[in-house]
Amino acid sequence: MADRSYIGKGKVYLGPYGGGGALVSVGNCSRLELSIDEEKKELLDFTSAGGGKANVVSRITGVTVGMTLHDISPENLAKALRGTSSAVTAAAVTNEAHTAYKGGLVVFDSLPDPAQPVTVTGAGGTPTYTEGTDYVRTRTGIEVLAGGSITDGSTIEVDYTKAASDVVEALTQAGAEFTLVFDGLNEAQGGKAVSVRLHRVKFSPAQGLGFIADEFAGLELTGEVLKDESITGSGLSQYLQVTLAQ
Repeated sequence: MADRSYIGKGKVYLGPYGGGGALVSVGNCSRLELSIDEEKKELLDFTSAGGGKANVVSRITGVTVGMTLHDISPENLAKALRGTSSAVTAAAVTNEAHTAYKGGLVVFDSLPDPAQPVTVTGAGGTPTYTEGTDYVRTRTGIEVLAGGSITDGSTIEVDYTKAASDVVEALTQAGAEFTLVFDGLNEAQGGKAVSVRLHRVKFSPAQGLGFIADEFAGLELTGEVLKDESITGSGLSQYLQVTLAQ
């Protein structure tokens, strides 16, 4: 028998089920797994003391796909969090009002560009507060210093330049359905082509997402492979197809 050992590498693409959009790569993906769930109906042999089974019926109850993504892109996060992603264009912001407290963080409405100046004043533009004395800048805004002249509960106004960024709004969408295609190769067979197509997939929200860690992040996605009734014909699977180059 010829050797058919397998080490898979390649790209995973997702696109909207039923068309209407491109199949887009999810980036670096270290895991793509299929799991098939089974229900068994077993009839024991009651005719002898030795026991055993007289018959068994096996039914497939579901097919699950699991992926580990290492590109934590806005698009991938939106899929994992059942949300949407949108791009924010760099622009000047003036007179953005916030309530300040001593020792507290003031979060700007947009991410400030750290290369551009920030001006902090009282309501109406006076007084002008001093960086390093009244506040210090952070990645998301400013932190009010306890020994400064900004009083608790006072209104401040900030001028800054918002940085170009991507915003993901989580849990704003119902579960979307996708078509998944693995455009792969078998490294153990000289790079011969491997194609896997999951016709209709619905992903569950991510069960865990670490934003503080000491290792490269991995975004775990799990989805149900659903029946695609648009596929008809004798011998054709309505769930998935695997093609291996000879």
